[in-house]
Amino acid sequence: MIRQDSDLSRVPPHDADAEQAVLGSMILDRNAILKVCEITEGRDFYKPAHETIYDAILTLSTRGEPVDPITLGEFLTKRGDLNRVGGTPYLHALGRAVPTVAHAEPYAEIVRSCAVRRRALEALTRGEATIRGGTGDLDTMLGTVREEVMAATDPDAARLGGDTTGWEFSDLSAVLDGSHKPLTPIVGARDDGIGLFYPGRVNGIQGESEAGKSWIALIAALTEINRGNLVVYIDFEDSEEGIVSRLLLIGAAPQDIRERFLYVRPGSTPVGGDLQAFINRIDSIKPTLIVVDGVTEAMTMLGLELKENSEIAKFGRMLLRPLADTGAAVVPLDHVVKNNESRGRYALGGVHKLNGVDGVQYMLEAVQPFGINTEGRSRLRIAKDRPAQVRKHALPGGKNPMHWFADLVIRSRSDQFAEAHLYPPIQKPDDPAEMTAEEEKAAKEEAEIKERAEAVLAALAKAAGPLSKTSLEELVQGRTSVTRRAITRLVHDGRVEVAEGPRKAVLHSLPSRVETTS
Repeated sequence: MIRQDSDLSRVPPHDADAEQAVLGSMILDRNAILKVCEITEGRDFYKPAHETIYDAILTLSTRGEPVDPITLGEFLTKRGDLNRVGGTPYLHALGRAVPTVAHAEPYAEIVRSCAVRRRALEALTRGEATIRGGTGDLDTMLGTVREEVMAATDPDAARLGGDTTGWEFSDLSAVLDGSHKPLTPIVGARDDGIGLFYPGRVNGIQGESEAGKSWIALIAALTEINRGNLVVYIDFEDSEEGIVSRLLLIGAAPQDIRERFLYVRPGSTPVGGDLQAFINRIDSIKPTLIVVDGVTEAMTMLGLELKENSEIAKFGRMLLRPLADTGAAVVPLDHVVKNNESRGRYALGGVHKLNGVDGVQYMLEAVQPFGINTEGRSRLRIAKDRPAQVRKHALPGGKNPMHWFADLVIRSRSDQFAEAHLYPPIQKPDDPAEMTAEEEKAAKEEAEIKERAEAVLAALAKAAGPLSKTSLEELVQGRTSVTRRAITRLVHDGRVEVAEGPRKAVLHSLPSRVETTS
């Protein structure tokens, strides 16, 4: 029964019976889980134990595991929460407390209604204190109270961060008074601790097949798992075995994967409210990182055209933006066109994919292929950095217009273990990948002269006697201009001797060895 309270000092509005009925329905009927999570979220429950049980049910359901008192008890035991929620007997009692699972939605509406009333009373209490304080402009105070009450009575808007339409005037006070703090990338990390992705934003990694996109996603996932956070991996390309085996390969503990890594392998096009229900479930468990592996496959499954900008924008509105609204860093993995001369900064399908990124977008370039018992390497560049807090930790790209942020290195020691690193960039003068066009041209010419010089020395070593420049040019293959420069350098360095021959010809030979006697 809903408690009626006229005094704010009394017990806040709640209905213990409805909370038990909601949880019991979710335990007894898997379909009830989808229905309930469209209406309520964990924070709507008045009893902390009920919120813990609700979150545990959603976690098991999201993993595709069975939900019943036994599996719930095992899960809560591993988390150290079973005794705190009342033990296994209470989980069994929840199932018996349900009059009928057919009324799961009305029970959930009661729970939500109580939660809204509690938040409204809390907002009014804060408003009363604000008004009684009497500091500041009255209109400003009333506006603040009004906004707090509206947020409290509209849980969806509160969860998504205020007005959901965007058609409202923005409050610029924080920017104008200097209290605004720029968003920082805190999800995942490079080897030196610099973050990879922005929370609550759509980020992304794009690159050719086998360049290592999923390796970077898994390194970030392992970082978040080790921090004690939840990670959701929505996989449209690989399999449970492929993804989890790689997590194990780079050092993830099986128990940590079981508890904090939630894997999803969509098998069909969602219908009705399935997609929204799924997003609500993710919102209720609050992961810090959501990977969407395979944008092309995801759009195809959702019936969207890959090369239409309007369809790309729709994909963002349908899946990526709602996922980011949960507060997690969303990281879709996408392919680029094979022609690196024409790809620019864009993924396969259109420039609108890059426009939809409001976090950081990386481009991954293969340097050395990955494989067992080998060391593979790819270069991570910044194609876009909307908040501008990642690029300052990168180096200019040299001949490449995109800044160099990190090198992905996978050292495979065996088929059971690999070292995975995201090294910060270190500029080397002889790194052809980072040279300007002029530097690269000069480096190529220098390498060609050195190679030609070795050929000249080999020809002189085989010759029966000194050779003229013309003879050397005939014996050594390649452009004569390069051969002449190589000969000139060898003479200057003292590695080749010259002498005057018949008809004032200049003859070349290797320096004579001077033998010493004791």
